[in-house]
Amino acid sequence: MMHDFQLARGDICLDPTGLQVIVEDVDIYDYVHFSVIERSDTGQDDGESGQMSHVAFVHRFTKRGKMFVNRKAA
Repeated sequence: MMHDFQLARGDICLDPTGLQVIVEDVDIYDYVHFSVIERSDTGQDDGESGQMSHVAFVHRFTKRGKMFVNRKAA
């Protein structure tokens, strides 16, 4: 299933297996760099990272929310 959404740094995404990742960057070549924040099978943060094309990423993952990155107090 293709989801039409823009990705930005700090977006939290989930795949059908329960793998939860945070988007670290989307580079000029349209590759999404991400880090695993939770695995459903172990329930542990493994700190793994990866990358895949934007098209492949949006086919696999669903956007769940946004983690506030570089949040500053007023």
